[in-house]
Amino acid sequence: MQDLELLKIRTKHYKPIFNSLKKKKITYKENLLLYEISINKNDHLKLKKLVKNYIRCSIEKFYNIKLKPNFEYFKKFKKLLLDLPNITPNGVIVPKKENIKSYLKLQNYIFSLCKKYCLTKISDKIELCEVRLMRSNKYNYDSARSYSSTKIHSDSWSGNPCDSKVVIFIDGDKNNTIEFFKPKKIDKSFFHKKKNYQNAIKKYGFKKIKKLNYKRLTIFDQACLHRTKNKDTSLRLSLDFGIMLKSIQNKKILLKRYKKRFLNKKVNLLDLKKILALKSIHEKFN
Repeated sequence: MQDLELLKIRTKHYKPIFNSLKKKKITYKENLLLYEISINKNDHLKLKKLVKNYIRCSIEKFYNIKLKPNFEYFKKFKKLLLDLPNITPNGVIVPKKENIKSYLKLQNYIFSLCKKYCLTKISDKIELCEVRLMRSNKYNYDSARSYSSTKIHSDSWSGNPCDSKVVIFIDGDKNNTIEFFKPKKIDKSFFHKKKNYQNAIKKYGFKKIKKLNYKRLTIFDQACLHRTKNKDTSLRLSLDFGIMLKSIQNKKILLKRYKKRFLNKKVNLLDLKKILALKSIHEKFN
């Protein structure tokens, strides 16, 4: 199959969204393998509030302090935020026993947004969301790692089984952003896990599409390459999650870390605790 033909087939999976968005009079913009949906200001503010509450809960529980709901995490409490132990090298603020209730509220609101903005028209299952604090070289971000998000990549190359990803800007430095690219060539092995991003991008090549629109919900196919652009910037908070598409018959062997992370409905607290196998925020993170 020719490269362009395979890309065109991928774009067809997203067509059901557009008819539904038109009926709801929600504006959107199509790019190759990347789609931007206008998100209501109040919806975005509520999402930001839930993310902020999740962060506040993490800081309070780890440092044993009490913060006001409107605390400024990028100013007075920035060092406390940066020093939280439940943050991965790529910036994911991981749910723990102490912050799970605030994470549950956030996750179930994501399910509501997916329905409102018609993502459920194409999704079979939705991945548990990840709140991401993206640092830069100014905050000791290690861009040399094999799977550093500053390298151009598809998330499938690190083993993520989703068919597409959703990202929403929450707060922070808008210059700390995401750039999107189309591959110059593609084949069926494109979506397989790779040893590292650097060798994979040499094989497939890339051409820039655009950078993240911080005012919109962005959904992009796994064939859409991307990277974090964060050199000499301040901090960025964003939220992302994967989607399994209805139109693709997935017979993937999921890595252990992903087996229970894709859901097709809202989740209760008890089930969420079982899925995540939670540890305390005070336990050693790995």
